[in-house]
Amino acid sequence: MKGGDRRRWLRGAVIGIGAGILALAAVHLPLAETYENRTFDVRTRLFADVRRASPGIVAVVIDQKSLDIVAASREAGGQEKGWPWPRDFHAGLVQYLTAAGARAVVFDLVFSEQSIYTREAVVDDDAAFAEASQGQRVVQSLVLAHEAGPAADRAWPAGLREVPLTRRLDAAPDARFDKATTPIAPLLRAAAAIGWIGFEPDDDGVARAIRPAVTYAPMGAREGLEVLALPLTAAAVAGARVELEGQGGRRRLRVNGRAIPLDEDGRMVLRFHGAEGVYRQFGYAAVLRSSMRAAAGLPVTDARPEDFRDKIVLVGATAAGLLDLRATPMKAVLPGYVIHAVALDNLLQGDPIRRVPVLPRALIVLVLGVVCGALAMVRSTRVVIGGVGVVALLYVAVVLWAFDGYRLWLDVVGPGIGIALAWVGSTGYAYLTEGRERRFLRDAFSRYLAPDVVTALVDQPGRLTLGGETRELTIMFADVAGFTTLAEGRDPGEVVSLMNECFEELTGVIQGQGGTVDKFIGDAVMAFWNAPVAHADHAARALRAARELLAAVARLNTSWASRGLPALGMRVGIATGQAVVGNVGSHTKFNYTVMGDTVNLASRVEGAAKVYGTSSLVTDATATAAAGAVPLRELDWLRVKGRGEAVAVFEVLLDEGPEFARDEALRAYAKGLEQYRARAFDEAAAQFEAALAIMPHDGPSHEMRERCRAYAATPPPADWRGDHVLTSK
Repeated sequence: MKGGDRRRWLRGAVIGIGAGILALAAVHLPLAETYENRTFDVRTRLFADVRRASPGIVAVVIDQKSLDIVAASREAGGQEKGWPWPRDFHAGLVQYLTAAGARAVVFDLVFSEQSIYTREAVVDDDAAFAEASQGQRVVQSLVLAHEAGPAADRAWPAGLREVPLTRRLDAAPDARFDKATTPIAPLLRAAAAIGWIGFEPDDDGVARAIRPAVTYAPMGAREGLEVLALPLTAAAVAGARVELEGQGGRRRLRVNGRAIPLDEDGRMVLRFHGAEGVYRQFGYAAVLRSSMRAAAGLPVTDARPEDFRDKIVLVGATAAGLLDLRATPMKAVLPGYVIHAVALDNLLQGDPIRRVPVLPRALIVLVLGVVCGALAMVRSTRVVIGGVGVVALLYVAVVLWAFDGYRLWLDVVGPGIGIALAWVGSTGYAYLTEGRERRFLRDAFSRYLAPDVVTALVDQPGRLTLGGETRELTIMFADVAGFTTLAEGRDPGEVVSLMNECFEELTGVIQGQGGTVDKFIGDAVMAFWNAPVAHADHAARALRAARELLAAVARLNTSWASRGLPALGMRVGIATGQAVVGNVGSHTKFNYTVMGDTVNLASRVEGAAKVYGTSSLVTDATATAAAGAVPLRELDWLRVKGRGEAVAVFEVLLDEGPEFARDEALRAYAKGLEQYRARAFDEAAAQFEAALAIMPHDGPSHEMRERCRAYAATPPPADWRGDHVLTSK
């Protein structure tokens, strides 16, 4: 190695150390922590595997169906009250599950008040519930809160200190909670144990970890009580040996002699194996019905005793009205019992996530900074880009491999910031040595190509050669209607100026949504998405662009009307699918464009929009890929010229007219379309007529009504399946 190269690499290493130090400072910022947590969520969803979930955990859930069934049965019996249910329901559930041989019955519900039926002297169903729980492996729940001040409880809840598996502390100066919401005394005395069901979500509100135990003490108390989290309590009651020592970040947890990793804050990071359906789930009403049939000596076909034998049964709620929904890495809304089930599963299998300690995390950031800083000093820009990219990709691969294979959480954001800062040094160095050439290329091509294409060419000049690649694209054709009227009697220069004004608006919309303007074809525009810059939501971007294009034309017409100019219209056709994208032409002149069947389809559906009297037509592939990005209406099954298979086509809905009336018209159209495809043409025509009564100028309804009338007079062939054949371009 030459001395000059050695000095450059040394300078790069020093820059890398500085970048690493800055990155270590940045990772403590809330925003960096939030993004690190999001990378954890992505890994969790990516490697969630239902096959890893323990079959020994099942759930009985109070879902909306159970609420409806019980409410209907009680109403039929002359009882008005629905929820909360009588406690003897829970008594019957406990008797059935314990008789079936369940290892434990764990209630993720807090029965903190006397039953309304007991209070009204209808029946002492609290006593029935307590009697069914007495001597059984039944776990109850409590909620703890911190309310220091006059509102906080100053007395111990009756019987709480005598519940098994809680531990008295001689002093509680660091008690996290001073208010307890516990089950009523009879249930507390009958319980085999009690567990804390609180969650401590991260700053973004997502529950990723649980605290094994917390300390509770009423205000002014000289002693405290350590309460285990519900999953630990459930594991212990089910027969596991749970050992918990220390406090805070020095906690030590062992289950059945196996060490359970905790993070520096003393929490167990959860390893999710799936979402709500990962653990077998039974509706409460179904289990209750099975318990009644079993008690009456009748055969049980659903929620059978063998389904619960040797299982830990979590009883929780999934109905939205019961408000036990949480944000998790798997889903934004997930029932709370699932989090407890995941934690219980992790405890019993010994497989929660282990987060790398602080010191090794810092060392990783510094090492990556040094390596990328040294690479930044290489003379070749390609080597810099390739070397730093390879380092980043290798680290990401290690991160994913460690997470899936070893349940190890390696940070991504901190190392990423370190690599990025080293990259900034590389960019500065390249700017001083190669910036002039790059600026020349950008200035030369910026007037002819879309900004994204220019950037790609400047970054990779070798792309200025012939060739292409096949990838999924979303193609748009937008045709300006009214050009002939505009051109009549006007100087060609004025017409060109007006069309340039129009195209300026349209180009801004397309590029604003990340699209590439391919070409102008007379008074039409062709554009595409997902090349050269990839966008996972390319279909959604195209649909949003379609709405904005129509709005832009409306704004332009308003402006032109004040100048005495005629109004323009627009038809937009959009299709999504595989196409070839790249440089097409000769060695002396070529164009960055797209080719393929998807391009032809987009062109055909743009022309077909005229048939339906609508301003837009979108294929089903685009609608599916966009996943509800904009409101759409299915219009028809259309077979365009040159294609053997029909495609479903949709219209982009605009915000026009009263929402209620429009919804009524859309429902009528949808029903008419269903009847049309079922060959009920008279009934379908009536539905389209109803839609027209609400929206008299609705082109699709008019087209379909006339088509139904024609088919009613002359039915289509027997092999007709509801598709419309477009015979022209």
